[in-house]
Amino acid sequence: FKKPVWGGRLQVGAAIPAGFVDIGAGASSGLGAHRVSSYNSGLGATMASAALFWKKGNTHYKLTESVFMPTGYYNIHSIANPARNYWAFDTSLTMGWINKRGLEFSITPGIMLNTRNPATDYQSGNEFHLDVAVNQFVNKRFAAGVHGYYYKQISGDSGNGAKLGAFQGRSLGFGPAILWSPQFGKGDLSVVLKWMFDVDDHNRMRGNYGQFVIGYKF
Repeated sequence: FKKPVWGGRLQVGAAIPAGFVDIGAGASSGLGAHRVSSYNSGLGATMASAALFWKKGNTHYKLTESVFMPTGYYNIHSIANPARNYWAFDTSLTMGWINKRGLEFSITPGIMLNTRNPATDYQSGNEFHLDVAVNQFVNKRFAAGVHGYYYKQISGDSGNGAKLGAFQGRSLGFGPAILWSPQFGKGDLSVVLKWMFDVDDHNRMRGNYGQFVIGYKF
């Protein structure tokens, strides 16, 4: 919005993700080995957000509150689900800097608060997440970079479905990213393509994470 709010610019937005999830897991003991696998595709959790954006010189800040709604495909009998099936609330603060040569660095810490999944009576613990991005713009509309993340569960899982107790997770990963923002109509498209590799995990499934995001600024 054009009218300033607390010295910054107010932004509102929403996203409806579509995803494909493919999971395999195995266990072995003296009695033998067992392996399960599952895959599913469909809509995920709808996200609505509000943010305040401030900029001073080459530095910018963005405070965001996001709400994830229990929409999309969820199957209680499947280990692979694109949707969460519960409400979640995420607060994050992005701090970014870009120089005259187009080198950009940003860091985004955040806290996500999770509610109970009514289908499983399982409540995931609250989560701390830290996202880091280093991008080099070759022009005003195209950049390539390296993105990384750190994730740590700061409270334990609970509910009758939490058979393994607190089961607090932790993971770390990084990978390449491409950003493109072509002009489209009277606004601008925003296209982000990234691929993340997990390099460390605890009580989490290790794997690769691909993301393709298209946004439009009116």
